Amino acid sequence: MRSALVVGLGRSGKEAALLLRQKGVGVTVIEREKNFLTLKKAAQLRKYGVNVVFGQEEETVLKDKDVVVLSPGVPRNSSIIEKAEALSIPLISELELAWRFIPRKNLIAVTGTNGKTTTCFLFYKLLKESGFPVQIGGNVGVPLSRVARFLQDSKCKVVTEVSSFQLEESKNFAPHIYCILNITPDHLDRHSSFTEYVEIKSRPLGRMKRGDFAILNYDQPHVRALEKITKAKVVFFSQKEKLSEGVFIDKDRIVAKWGKKKVLLFLDNLYLCKFHSLDNLLCTVAFSLIEGIGFEIVGDVLFNYKPLPHRQQFIAEIEGVKFFDDSKATNQAAVENFLKCSAKPCILIMGGKDKGGDFSFLKNYSDKIKTLVVMGEAAERIKKQVEDTLQVKICKGMREAVRVAFSLAQKGDFIALSPGCASFDEFISYRHRGRVFKKEVLKLKGEIEGKKQI
Repeated sequence: MRSALVVGLGRSGKEAALLLRQKGVGVTVIEREKNFLTLKKAAQLRKYGVNVVFGQEEETVLKDKDVVVLSPGVPRNSSIIEKAEALSIPLISELELAWRFIPRKNLIAVTGTNGKTTTCFLFYKLLKESGFPVQIGGNVGVPLSRVARFLQDSKCKVVTEVSSFQLEESKNFAPHIYCILNITPDHLDRHSSFTEYVEIKSRPLGRMKRGDFAILNYDQPHVRALEKITKAKVVFFSQKEKLSEGVFIDKDRIVAKWGKKKVLLFLDNLYLCKFHSLDNLLCTVAFSLIEGIGFEIVGDVLFNYKPLPHRQQFIAEIEGVKFFDDSKATNQAAVENFLKCSAKPCILIMGGKDKGGDFSFLKNYSDKIKTLVVMGEAAERIKKQVEDTLQVKICKGMREAVRVAFSLAQKGDFIALSPGCASFDEFISYRHRGRVFKKEVLKLKGEIEGKKQI
């Protein structure tokens, strides 16, 4: 590889360009958005000899390129992809580029619709507490290309979160351990069908070898069936079934059966909601079996684990009303996980960029939702699908949503932002959305407490 084109100047694109330059490849980056942030990144890259082009000069930038590296946010129907394919230039994802420079025996990957980041951090903490050298990257916010660029220890384990967007153009990606937490309908605005979504998530399984390991969710038939397409040793986990081998729930215990070994981990002292789903917990225990990590360490890590931001995170209490930030809940299953953890009805703030989901599932939780406050691009669609069962209020933005929700609350209630949608209609990311929510809640708290002091 002598010359490469990187499409997109986000975190992944920038790190992919720097990794390629480190390996002696000539690099051009093309970016459509010209703003303060992209101009700053362009200036940084040019210091390393990277050519950055703004606009749509697609024919020019594709000339003499050996490969095109796509950032996750680049849609599959992008014109530059069509032109690259017409010129028979190979297309790869940033994930596909980065994993080539990481020893495969050290690579652990986690995918799924929900719970990927939490599970990755649990894996990371388990390995670190067990004394392994370990790095974390991928879809968690640190591109895998950056991890690959600074990786020096050949024994260092690498935990990476992978999304369906990254897997679309990852034709050879095959980790040593691959975990599929769950697959539920999501990103149907990008993928043509749920079947295609499952197929994309499962591709690495078909490339894995004997001696590799796959951790799969037994409770989902479409995930369970993936055992047939891989040569890897499959370890199942289940919330519903008592497995002859694998990890499962038995009353108040997690049971792990591995060959002749049987281990019990009691759930009594674990605050389950901080893991957002038992899938994360069970998958982590299965991983500890594969890595031979002692259950004393597993128990300590799980007991001391602190939830990540924007995942059922308590923000503040105002006049006896508690506010929770669950901005990471961008699909149906994530919202359901939150509602299942709710001890009493809540005022739920939802909405954002519509990903093609069906919101009628909310009717099944009419006993958990006191009022539904909706905003953003999907607001009208959500209202139409549930207004025959739930009380719905439409708001213009986060500021209004927070205040309307509070006006409807009584002492002892709680209000949660659990959007069930992507953030890109109004916000840069779910993190940005969560920060704006927190800002508006704290601003409201200040206003109310300030009035009391006058």
